[in-house]
Amino acid sequence: MRVELLPSSIPVSAAQFLVSFLINECVAIDAGPLGLLSDLDRQRRVRHVFLTHEHEDHIASLPIFLDNVYEPGPECVEILGDAKLLDLLRRNIFNGRVWPDFFDLSIGDNCFVRSTPLEPGVSLVREGLTFTPLRVTHSIDTLGFLVDDGKAAVAFPSDTGPTTTIWKVLDKAPRIDAVFLEVSFPNALADLAQAIGHHCPASFATEIGQLSRPVRWIVVHRKPRFADEIAAELAALNLPNVELVEPGRVYEF
Repeated sequence: MRVELLPSSIPVSAAQFLVSFLINECVAIDAGPLGLLSDLDRQRRVRHVFLTHEHEDHIASLPIFLDNVYEPGPECVEILGDAKLLDLLRRNIFNGRVWPDFFDLSIGDNCFVRSTPLEPGVSLVREGLTFTPLRVTHSIDTLGFLVDDGKAAVAFPSDTGPTTTIWKVLDKAPRIDAVFLEVSFPNALADLAQAIGHHCPASFATEIGQLSRPVRWIVVHRKPRFADEIAAELAALNLPNVELVEPGRVYEF
């Protein structure tokens, strides 16, 4: 399995402002910077976009992406997410004012987009990958994903604070190779992190203890202005198998 956290800036830096994971070049989890890829051929190869939740850093360039990849004909991109999220996109983004209503324009053989609602715990297969959506604990309804290609499995909890369901599922999964888990704030802002459903290094250290099997922990979602402070606090904890994500790097599992 090939995983890349798309960069949020050019030139590429460690700063992460937006969120989109590209898997095997054809499926994306979230669409923060997806529509800003300068290589339009790479954008065209993405046929399915799984959305975790509607916060701006996760959907920012979705309308631009759909505009970039549209070609007349029956084939179009599939957007997958919670039913309430899909409804919100139609009412508040693709509403004919913020952006053209691509859903209403998707009639007959000329489709801009199609949508598929997800149910937590119900797996589905796209491009040879099995996606299992799982609830996590954020300030709004949010899905994380377990992605399995039959040889490797990688988890993307998305934005979350302390949670339980996803770890119970991962403990029972046939395999789990890596978890891309967030740390958004330094310990000095632990109360804020808890209030809005995020992690600080201290809660991250507690959280990874819920998984009883060894995995590769890849830290994502560091708020850029706190990134160095978070990195120093994590390093001081000397946790095994923990590393900071490198945007633009291709991870293979």
